[in-house]
This record gives sequence, structure tokens and C-alpha cells, in this order.
Amino acid sequence: MPDGVHCCWPGQAWVSSRSTCVGDLTCPAGMAALAGGTFEMGERHDTVTLQPLCLDTTEVTVDAYAACVQSGQCTADHPGQSSRDGVTFEALQSCNYGVAGRGNHPMNCVDWAQSAKYCRAQGKRLPTEEEREWAARGQSRGTVYPWGNDAPSSHVCWVQAGGTCPAGKYPASDAPGGIHDLAANVLEWTATHYDPTTYVVRGAAWFSTAASDLRAANRKGSAPSGRFQGVGFRCAR
Repeated sequence: MPDGVHCCWPGQAWVSSRSTCVGDLTCPAGMAALAGGTFEMGERHDTVTLQPLCLDTTEVTVDAYAACVQSGQCTADHPGQSSRDGVTFEALQSCNYGVAGRGNHPMNCVDWAQSAKYCRAQGKRLPTEEEREWAARGQSRGTVYPWGNDAPSSHVCWVQAGGTCPAGKYPASDAPGGIHDLAANVLEWTATHYDPTTYVVRGAAWFSTAASDLRAANRKGSAPSGRFQGVGFRCAR
């Protein structure tokens, strides 16, 4: 078979690290395997069908992003600075890059292109909005929040003062598969357009105070040039 052409039987998934087709999706370390399925999107109200996928169990951390910068595959212009338009920048204490003791915190104050470039460097990609909601609703469980239907309490990184939490600090808020922080800590970029000029971000931030923001269905739009203290990302494949 020519290089770059992969054929699998229906229901199988191509796993590049194993160079083979497998009936049960096998994911590399640090990623959870999600079954495919059909469901109705919570706010768009359209029905979508997803194939099995792998999703990072944590938001991309500062240490992981810094390693990508050191390898020359990722950019770190204006590190630790926030921006609404990608032109004017402001140093914020809550931006994690380069701050001692925050290596295991999510990488924030990073724009859409930087996030997508990091994922490509890992042989991954940004998840779609549909994949992100599927994971956050517990897949076929269809729960309101990643952990179930109970309202959020102190077991989630929200209503925080000062900044983010270490990735995965609150395992009680995990989605099935041990996927951390799908509801809070930072919102996350997706590969899906919200409208012609913005991309969908999913989840909620450490400073969120409304329980409705932590719902699996919650969606917002953000300009791709923005770098915000409350926005990070994770990768899929």
C-alpha cells in the first residue's frame, strides 16, 4: 500500500503509532479512548455521529508546551501575556508560561494558531466541538456535567482567586476514562468555527461563578488571535 494511504474495515481505527488497524481503538499514554456514537448537541440541537477517538486526559500543561518551544516546533512570542486582538499585549500574573511552580498548570494565554501548531507537533489535532461535548457529557451517558448530573461544588477548579489549578487536581470532577478538567480550570480551543470569524471554546474557567458555564453543552465563541488567562487547550487524534 502506498505511504500515507491507510484502509480499515468499518468499525476499525487506524493507529499510526502501531501502524495497524485495530477493532478496539488503542491510544498512547496520556490519552483516553472514546467510543463513537450518535447524540443531539445540547445547545445547537442537531444530531451528530462521531467515530472513536483519542483525547488528552489533561489540558496541555506549561511544561509540555515549553518542551515544544525548546524543540523549535512551537512559538513563544509574548510569553505570559494576554491579548484580545493579537496586536496589543498585557502581562498578567495569571498567565502561566514562565512562572515558577506552574509547570503542571494548563498552558493559557495562548491563541488558536499556537494551540493547533502544538497539537500538530505531537501528531495530534485540536478536537472538534462535537468531540469535546461528547467527552464532557460522559459519552453515551449524556450527563449534564462530566462527572454526572449533580451541581458543581468544591470538587471542581472554579470560583478560584488568583489563577488556575494544577492539571487534574480534582479527580472527582473527571469524565469517564479519567479525563480531567473538562468542566473548568480553563476553557479550551476547538477546531470548530462558532461563526466565520471566531472559533468555539468549550468548558469554563477557574474564575467562572455560574454553574451553567460548567455544563457539557456550554459553548462560546472567541477570536482566534485572542490570548486569554481563562483559555487553554487539549489535543485529540
